[in-house]
Amino acid sequence: MKLTVDGSAVIFDLDGTLVDSAPDIASSMGHALIHVGRPALSPAQIRSYIGNGAHCLVHRSLTGDVNGVADDALFDAAKAHFFDHYKNNFCRHSTLYTGVIETLHALHNDGYILACVTNKSSQFTELLLTHLGLKHFFSVTVSGDSLDVKKPAPGQLLYVAEQWGILPRECVMVGDSVTDILAAHNANMPVICVSYGYGDLADIVSHKPLAVVESFDEIVAVLTNCAAAG
Repeated sequence: MKLTVDGSAVIFDLDGTLVDSAPDIASSMGHALIHVGRPALSPAQIRSYIGNGAHCLVHRSLTGDVNGVADDALFDAAKAHFFDHYKNNFCRHSTLYTGVIETLHALHNDGYILACVTNKSSQFTELLLTHLGLKHFFSVTVSGDSLDVKKPAPGQLLYVAEQWGILPRECVMVGDSVTDILAAHNANMPVICVSYGYGDLADIVSHKPLAVVESFDEIVAVLTNCAAAG
């Protein structure tokens, strides 16, 4: 598979792919639940609700259901508490996964163009990327509120390809969940998944990504092999 016509292009998810942000997200969600009088959830359960943006996270945490929808007033109160806490605690315990900086450097030096596409709110995307020293790697960054659509819809990925002036099939998506896989499939874009993120591994494998890697630095070899096979 040839990934691009001129050079190579890679689009990265943020939470669960580049950054382990779950500790801070879970802490802020726990804070919000306490303040609206809802039962506490374990960090692991909140972690399983990450991936479709803050609105889904709040609804899921309030209802204990991945498809749940909370009462409007309760949702609004919990969301306000979550955002207020998270904006002051967005990177207390969040860390880059092993090999992220080195791999992004290697890809950049090899001529890859890079983007970040996330369902995270733009205010927190920019803060996190800047704080962790990642912002300069990405020529395009698209957050959950940048457009009218977000993953698993293909719009964010199609937007990036359009900004670069290339076809979607000339890019590759890297993510950690079925949400990322579906977005890539819907955009007619190859997708690589990491196994260490927030998605269920069996579910990821069943949706047939191009490859599943156990560590971030394996991405370089996958891309190299795909380009060679093309």
